[in-house]
Amino acid sequence: MTWFTASRAPPEPHLPPGWRVMEFDSLDSTNAALKRIVEQEGDVQEGLMVWANTQTAGRGRAGRVWQSPRGNVYVSILIAAPESLAQAPELGFVAAVAVRETILELPRHNAGAPKVSCKWPNDILIEGEKVCGILPELTTDDQKRSWIVLGIGINLKTVALDRAAYPPTALSVHQIDTSPAHVLTVLTRSLFKWLQIWREQGFAAIRQQWCDCGPDLGANIAVGLPEGAVSGEFIGLDEDGALLLETRKGRRRIVVGDVLFPGSETGPATGENPDAAGD
Repeated sequence: MTWFTASRAPPEPHLPPGWRVMEFDSLDSTNAALKRIVEQEGDVQEGLMVWANTQTAGRGRAGRVWQSPRGNVYVSILIAAPESLAQAPELGFVAAVAVRETILELPRHNAGAPKVSCKWPNDILIEGEKVCGILPELTTDDQKRSWIVLGIGINLKTVALDRAAYPPTALSVHQIDTSPAHVLTVLTRSLFKWLQIWREQGFAAIRQQWCDCGPDLGANIAVGLPEGAVSGEFIGLDEDGALLLETRKGRRRIVVGDVLFPGSETGPATGENPDAAGD
């Protein structure tokens, strides 16, 4: 592999059985690097992780820029794709549930538990501000096996942004003082558990967990779409994770889009604003 170099031997995260991590000081993108490994090396297994201290070309959804200063978590995790690739988007919800659980399990200094919620499709909020983004991408190895490269970026420290699509926050703002290695230990344990639940019980169990920490039923939300924003009352997730809105023109099922924060006129669907931070 010639496109990046390892900074040192894999460090201290304690991982689930069979999982392993490759740490790098700097990468273009952890998702891009892990996809190269899968596509060019081929001999991979679930739980392979690429972790970088910083990224020079981090990406969010729809190709948006993901600022990547040192001190935050930038990791991509390889997950075997389900037999039916139509179920692959469900993995973003699995990851969201795991990240939320991770944040709530981290130690806090003289502070109660913050409100940690899920924003459709793949963001995590603390007190209504974005702390984590999730980017699942499909790839295939030289044996034609399908994999999901699950990119996760979590702000441990504040990120200074001039034109953020979403108001960012960080764990440190909410009295959570931790390290990337410790976050990865807790995160991989939680993700391993929820992957098992997903595979054994199906998406319904994940969907219920996500809805329990998603928008309130009946909440008025707006979604940025390529053709413009649409507003309506949130009435839940469909069986495949699609967003369901009750609009003035009737019920609408949304498969691709971004829920907008209050006050956003165009939202990230325009691609004009950078995302908060991460991959």
